[in-house]
Amino acid sequence: MNKEELLGFGEMTVKKAVSEGADQAEAFLYEGRLLSISVEKGEIKKAESIVEKGIGVRIAIGNKIGFSYSTDFDEADVVAKRAFQNARASPPDPDFRSFPGPTEFTRVERLFDKKIAELEVKDASELIKEMVESAKVDRRVYSIGGAFFSTAGTIAVLNSLGTERADSLTQIYIYAYVSAKDGDEMSSGYEFNQGRHLAEINPKWVGEEAAKLAIDSLGAIRIETGYYDVVIDPVAMPSFVGFIVSSAANAENVQYGRSFLAGRLEKKIAREEISIFDDGTIPGAYASVSFDGEGVSTSRTPIILNGVLKSYIHNSYTAGKAGVESTGNASRSYDSLPSIDSHNVILDAKGLETKREELLDLRRGILFKETGDRPNLANGEFSGLMSSAFLIENGEVTKGLKEAGFGVNLLDFLTKIDLAGDDIRQVGSTISPSCRIRGMRVAGK
Repeated sequence: MNKEELLGFGEMTVKKAVSEGADQAEAFLYEGRLLSISVEKGEIKKAESIVEKGIGVRIAIGNKIGFSYSTDFDEADVVAKRAFQNARASPPDPDFRSFPGPTEFTRVERLFDKKIAELEVKDASELIKEMVESAKVDRRVYSIGGAFFSTAGTIAVLNSLGTERADSLTQIYIYAYVSAKDGDEMSSGYEFNQGRHLAEINPKWVGEEAAKLAIDSLGAIRIETGYYDVVIDPVAMPSFVGFIVSSAANAENVQYGRSFLAGRLEKKIAREEISIFDDGTIPGAYASVSFDGEGVSTSRTPIILNGVLKSYIHNSYTAGKAGVESTGNASRSYDSLPSIDSHNVILDAKGLETKREELLDLRRGILFKETGDRPNLANGEFSGLMSSAFLIENGEVTKGLKEAGFGVNLLDFLTKIDLAGDDIRQVGSTISPSCRIRGMRVAGK
């Protein structure tokens, strides 16, 4: 179905729900295709193209909420009836105010690429093969893994209050995970591309860079435990900056007392040069959308402005509970109720910008490229393992590090940033340069 057809189908479903006796009704519809290819040991392991579609209906009877969904559009009437029955059987929710009404119409450009929508498995297979071949740059490359994903689909959101939005979106993602071996020693490297357009990915570069990182990590050493100046690469920044917005500034976590940012609005939590924004309106950006999962237009929301915590991210439920406007951060699929998530998370460090080479100008420091760990939401403590890191000596990146742990509180992280690089990159939803942190605790030998 195209956008107009989805909207028409959704409108009929909403009218059906209201005719059943709902005070408010909402329909969320999706139809699209996922293309995925996985690689193990240099060979394509699995390739598939999956068509997905579904409709979710949310009903309000007073302050009682019901929900139901189906993957069959022909069951829309049944879904509406089931949602109505679920609402009648649900306990009242005293914090529910209303579904969102229409918001000022905004349209974010360059979120759809016809070339991605028309990709076939054979086309994607050629891209992944190019990535694999480009990773074979050295005899020490031992194993090559990775994956390719692309999605192309249309979303429609409508409700009985007049909200009516639809848009078509594409995304593409490719990554390589390369293992290197020299004698008994092994190491690994990871690299990726992501985007809204096919032209944004370069399989050859991805394979080469993952292999280079794996080879450079051979001969890794253990570093002495102590406090080091650490340069955090953009690839690691989602674990810091991305987490602050998507989890710590998530209004649901704040309202339930789960976040260390609860009760800190209008308080200084970062150095004055630091601002962090949630922005769904950047044309062509990976996490941009014209509207959220409830049909509310997205915007540029200052989370931290000149060091001061200014806002949390909201959907209509948490916004109603707090007595504020939704920030347009409802996140959902057709098979779930709205939750909250970030759009593009942007770190702005005006006055601290410099060239990446200046960040590395340390007599002895650490380049922190990646971690698989997450901070503690309740207190902001972040302890984990640097899964990819390198020693910096006299301004040069020298040896890989192994078994290097780290520990920092996210509030300290925000105050200890002393420089930001010129190497801005989007990783997932986080758009950030490298940042240098003074005096981070690192555990080694």
